[in-house]
Amino acid sequence: MDALPTKRKILKVNLQFIGIQSAYWICFFCLAGFVVVQLQEKGFSNSQIGILIAVQAIASIFAQPVLSSFAEKNRNIPLKFWVVLQLGVSTIAVFSLYFLRHSMVAGLAIFIVLGISIYSSMSIINAIAMQLTNSGIPINYVMARCFGSLMFAISGIVIGRLVENLGLNIIIPAFIISSIVAIIIVATIYSPPIPKEIEPLDTPKKAYLGGFVQFFRTKKAFTGFCIASVFLFANHACLNTYIPNIVYSLGGGEADQGIVRSIAAVVELPIMIASAYFAIKFKPEKLLIFSSFFFAIKGLLTLFSANLGMLFLVQIIQMPAFGLYFPISVIYANKIAGDNERVRAQAYATVAGMGVGMVAGNLIGG
Repeated sequence: MDALPTKRKILKVNLQFIGIQSAYWICFFCLAGFVVVQLQEKGFSNSQIGILIAVQAIASIFAQPVLSSFAEKNRNIPLKFWVVLQLGVSTIAVFSLYFLRHSMVAGLAIFIVLGISIYSSMSIINAIAMQLTNSGIPINYVMARCFGSLMFAISGIVIGRLVENLGLNIIIPAFIISSIVAIIIVATIYSPPIPKEIEPLDTPKKAYLGGFVQFFRTKKAFTGFCIASVFLFANHACLNTYIPNIVYSLGGGEADQGIVRSIAAVVELPIMIASAYFAIKFKPEKLLIFSSFFFAIKGLLTLFSANLGMLFLVQIIQMPAFGLYFPISVIYANKIAGDNERVRAQAYATVAGMGVGMVAGNLIGG
């Protein structure tokens, strides 16, 4: 039996996880923040862009359950290996955007790879945090996610200005640098031993097919949560992916896009910090229901925004919407799953919202 972790070790691992979240969300901003503008510059129409982003999400939908099931079957391979692999592959895919012309075939290939790689890595990153916590090294997930939002906000301002001054080509090197930093931190973070008493799954195929059906059949509340996430994130995708179009229609530019995303990211911080306290005082299920109403409110107010000032103000509603929903959903998925199901639970939760929901939202928005 391993000795109890020291405070120094716990602090080190938490700082590393903060670094992972920070670097990951800079990468995420580079893609989510300016991929639409990049594709428009290369001659893609809004409907084509919607298809590319939807295909990316579909690839993520199929990849995450397969990867999570395979990871649970092969417990001798640390979870961080899969994240390093995904980030490495995504770095190559993003670099290839330099050479992308107005070709749907090439675009589909790149976005499928991005869906399988970086957009599928979020659930495994979350699973790493829960695995460390369950092994006796408490990860302050909320604090780490707050740093991720903070870096997303800073990226919105800094990268937005850089794009205006240097052009869109700055996005790709910014992503590559952040991805390399994330890879280094993930590769060096501590991997806890897997308890031998946890019974592994029979095969990835069984986990993906029979295990998928069995998982949702026995967890009806989680099934309802996933269905709700589909609708909420469809709403979120319609707004988030096409922020450039909304900003342009109100007379703004690239810097204003960065400001909109930065405000949304900054206002998430207070409620994310408080979400761990809320999760103790209230049932996660009730918090998720409460948060859901604000997704709809934000969508309606965005629709009726008459100018940039109003659009900036509407972003405050990101606090009780995405800001509360995201961390509580991670806590809820960990709570409802058994020891040999937690990686899959994080994957299914991410697939429902960031996968199926994003597909629907991007297709409708496009």
